[in-house]
Formats: sequence, C-alpha cells, structure tokens
Amino acid sequence: MESAVEFYETLDDLKYPLLNRYTRPVPRMQRAVIGREKEEGVILSSFLRPEISNVILLGDAGSGKTTLVKNLALKDRSRFYLEVDVAKMTAGELDATQLAGTLKSLADEVELCTKEYDKEIVLFMDEIHQLAKISDMAFEALKPILAESGTRRLRILSATTYDEFDKYIAGNQALVERLQRVNLIQPDEDTVLAILEGMVKRYAPEQWGYDIVDGEKVFDKSNLKLQHLFHMIYKYTNLYVPANSQPRKSIDVLDAMIGRSLFEDRDLDLELLSDVLLVSQGVRVNLKVDAGSIKKRLDEKVFQQSLATTAVENALQRCVAKLNDESRPMSCMLLTGSTGTGKTELCKQLAILLFNDKRSLIRIDMTEYSTDESVERFREELTRLVWERPFSIVLFDEIEKASPLVTKMLLPVLDDARLINKYNREVSFKNCYIMMTTNAASEVYKQVGDYSPTSVEEQIFELERLMPLIKDSIVKTTKGGGFPPELLGRMDAIIPFQPLSEETFKNIVLLRQEDLRQKLWDTHQVSIGYSEKVADTVVFDRLISDTDNGGARSVIKEFDKFVVAPVAAFLNRYITPDLDRNIILRVEIEGKTRFEDPTQLNSEAKVVVYCDDPIIKRQMELDRKKASEERLRALRQAEIEAEIKKKFEKKREA
Repeated sequence: MESAVEFYETLDDLKYPLLNRYTRPVPRMQRAVIGREKEEGVILSSFLRPEISNVILLGDAGSGKTTLVKNLALKDRSRFYLEVDVAKMTAGELDATQLAGTLKSLADEVELCTKEYDKEIVLFMDEIHQLAKISDMAFEALKPILAESGTRRLRILSATTYDEFDKYIAGNQALVERLQRVNLIQPDEDTVLAILEGMVKRYAPEQWGYDIVDGEKVFDKSNLKLQHLFHMIYKYTNLYVPANSQPRKSIDVLDAMIGRSLFEDRDLDLELLSDVLLVSQGVRVNLKVDAGSIKKRLDEKVFQQSLATTAVENALQRCVAKLNDESRPMSCMLLTGSTGTGKTELCKQLAILLFNDKRSLIRIDMTEYSTDESVERFREELTRLVWERPFSIVLFDEIEKASPLVTKMLLPVLDDARLINKYNREVSFKNCYIMMTTNAASEVYKQVGDYSPTSVEEQIFELERLMPLIKDSIVKTTKGGGFPPELLGRMDAIIPFQPLSEETFKNIVLLRQEDLRQKLWDTHQVSIGYSEKVADTVVFDRLISDTDNGGARSVIKEFDKFVVAPVAAFLNRYITPDLDRNIILRVEIEGKTRFEDPTQLNSEAKVVVYCDDPIIKRQMELDRKKASEERLRALRQAEIEAEIKKKFEKKREA
C-alpha cells in the first residue's frame, strides 16, 4: 500500500473512529515545488530522530507551509501523511477536557495503526495555535504525545505563523523543547520567477510557446517578454501586497491573470497585470498624471478651494514622477481650516482619483486617541490598516486632539516611512500619502482666505509670506495638546482651506439636489424637479449665516432635514412598488422667507411636494380632507375640555 489515500480508505470506522472523524489524507501537489529542498531535508532528518521527532513550520501567511507539506507527502513514500482537522476539533464540538482526551486517544489510534500497517504516520496539524485558544489543557495533552513520538512511530508536523507562535506557543517552554523549529523564509526573486514560469508552462503553455517533439512539449529556452512580466509581478506584489508573503502573493496574482486571460482571450502582459492589481488591490500601477485634469476633478467636488487643490496637485505631480524622497511617505500634508470647508472631501476624491476606490482612504479619528494610554492601541490599528492596504491615503483627522505621545509616534513614519507593530513586524508607509487635518488657528486662515490677490499663483506667494505666522499660530493654539512643533517641520505642505461663501453653499445645495434626483430615479424610477426658491431658502433662510456654522456639513444637514425628509415621507406614503407609470414630483416652497422679508423673526417657509398623477392627487386630497377633519375634531375637543375646566373652576369657587 503506497498512498495515504489507499490506506485511509481501508480504515475501520469502529476500530479507528477518531482517525476517520478528525483526519484526512494530505492532498498531493499538482505542480512542482521549487526552492524548498533545504527545509525538506531538515524535516525528513528530524523524522529520523530516535526520541523527539516532531517539527513546527514557522512562516508568514503565504510563505508556503502547506505547499511544502503537500510536496513531502508526494515524495516521501515511507510514511502516511494525514492532516488533522484542527478547525473541526476547536469549533465548539469539544470542550477543553474532551479536546485533551481526544488528542490522547487519537495518538493511541495512530500507534495502533502503525503496528497494523507497519508504517510511520505523520499527523499534520496546521494552525496548531488554535488548540491554545481553547484551553491550555490541549497543549498539556500534547506534551507526552510529542515526547513519546519517536518510540511510537508517530510524527507530529505542525505549522503556524510567527505572530501566532509568539502569542500562543513561545511561552510554553516544555512544548517548544519538543518541537524542531523550521523557519520558512521568503524565497528570493529567482525562485519565485521559476515558480511562475512553471505555472505558465503547466496552465497556459500556449502563452509561452512550444513544439511537439516525439509526443512531448518542448518549450523555448527563454521568453523575454514573460520573464519581464514575472519580474514585474514579483516587484509589484512586494510593493502593493505586503499583507501576504512570497511566493503566495505572486502565485495568486499570476493565477488571477491566467483566469482572466482564458476567459477574455487576452495575452499575459503588463496591461493584464495592471488590471488584476486594480481589481484586487485598488492600485493603478500605470498611473499617469495630467495636471489640468487632476485640478479640474478636485475642483468639481471640493468647492472654493483652488489654492488647496493646486498645492495638492503640485505635490502629486512630484510623487508620480518619482521625484519625491523615496525614503519617506509619498507626501505629507497638513490641511487646515474651519470644519466643513472640504478637507476630508478632498482626501476622498484623491483616493478615488489615484486608486479608483474610496476604500483606499484610511481615516483615523484622532479624538479616539486623546489619552496617553491609547498609544499602543493606536499603533496596532495604524499598522494593521496600512499592512492590509499599503497603497493608500492615510488621513489623521483632527490631529491636534491626539495625545502628544500618539503624535510623537508618527515621527518615524514621517521621517523613515516605517513603524514597528507589536509583533516586531516593520510596516512600510512608503506608498502612503499622509494627510492631517486640524481646525487649530482657524481665525488666521480666515484672514488668509481673504487674499487680495485673485490668481492662484499670487495666493501661493502670499501664503508663503504668511507661513511663519501660520505655523506659530497652530503651535500656540494647540499648546499642551497633540501638535508638537517638530511635526510641522516634517510637512511637505501646509494648506489652508478658506471659509465657504454663500455662493458656495448654494452650489453645494444644487449638487445635493442632483444627487437626490439621481437616487430617486435609480431607486424608485421617480423624476423630481425643484423650484429655484428651494436652494435659496436652504442657504439664506434656514442656514445660520456665520463662518462657524459647520461649513458644508451644516448645509448638507439642513438640506436633508428641510428637503429630503418631506420627499422621503411622500415616497413612503404614496409611491408603491406596483406603480408602472411615469411619476414626476415637484418640490416647492410655501410661506414667506426671512430673506424675502427681513423684518420677520421666524421663517414661515416649508417644503411642499406636489404630484400631477391623478391617482396620487386623489389620495393626497383625501389625506388633506382627513387631516382637516382631525384638526376640527381636535379643536372641538379642546373647546369642550376648556368649557368643562371653566365650569369646574366656577363650581370650586362657589
């Protein structure tokens, strides 16, 4: 009996119930494993140790731990390789005591099997740290099994990541002493390229090119085009996919490329690589920046901030042209000004512009890290988010609200584009755009916003002249807070956002009207129109006219409350799913506004939604009639209650 599959099929369910329930043969590899000969030798020699013949494979996710075991099962015919379903054991099926007993009984069954079949058995326990998550009892049950493995012809081959090993296993010295540690370092570029070449020859041979000689495929000795492609896959995955290890991340990208190539009948080339990375990582590796289009795009979404969009566009040009300092983040900018002026919106639009995905904006609310005790929590959250999405815009919102210890942690990020997480893993920020916002010293920026020059070039010149005053004001405003002066010195640009004008507020309302129009059509197939008075009423009547009113957020909030709410109420009352006719709504303003009559203390304006559909009009008329009747009844009831109260008071006086 040569294979573990054949062996497994002969197991008696009654004699070996645990083996049948919690193990399965390790599947064989479908392709050759390259570059792990040294590790394979260490494992096989460990299996020959007379006493403790157990191994733990350590490596980051994607380093090839499971692949190595599959390859061993294929090559080593002297042993049966079975994989233990650790997840099934720890999924709530067994409590801690039962789990410990099951492990002991499983080892007993394996020993019985080795005697019956006269062959060593290797139990592969992937993610062995899962046992520790349930109870220490499981690890205690493992210790005698590991200690006696050599004499029982049982070999334990386990695997976990460095992080999980440090967290759950390293502290248990007795357990560690019973395991031969094998580190799976990431393979070099030549090894990864050889793996990728083998994948193409196996799964997409026509892309490589071959001849048939004596019934066998004979490939060209080289394919320079594909060799360059493999190099770029390796380069880009290291750059944009740090949350996984080589060779897995290169294999995954090429695997996706082969799938799309077969489905779309496309060549394996750099264009396809770019498309795959855009879908999987949100990264545009072939980004080309056109100055005019960038500024135009930002100005369409961020109103009245031409100075800010120009400064951001200039910084972006340097980064994409690779003229920035490659030892630091792509760019570090401080966005300043009153709330609601467009600072966060600009960052959102940059995420869409650069990465085609608004999720590439990592926003961290610094008010959540205002205490010194939050430092490690901040480190963990920041490194985790950037590790998962290394090519991103990292926005530290309201940076002045953070603890000084938190902001000082950012200094190595700004200087060297790196930060060490709690597992001693270095996380790179070299592909991040660092953006910070602050409302500090907003009164200075109100003055800056009132530049006499009208051209952007003149404004930039004026800004540079006032920059010492601006920096001093920020530091003074945040004295004792979270904005140390040394942080300012590491900014590539300090960009003021001007207070928004009433005209800008109106443009924001008009944009919201269009958004509502599109949403109504997409969701309900309902059209809507607005009277010209609607936008004016929101801005000049409903909104408090001062520069500290919350900016765009206040306008949006007021529009939602004043316009969207009554439209939503109308939809919920009159628009039913069975309507198959063209419904057109009209939003009007009824009542006198304060901008029409400044002598009014209180506005009489309200939104009224009209519809010319005959069925809806009839229902609206019935509702109005019913409401009028209810008001009359309420009035009569109030009169009756007043009369009763009056009679009662007279009687009490008498």
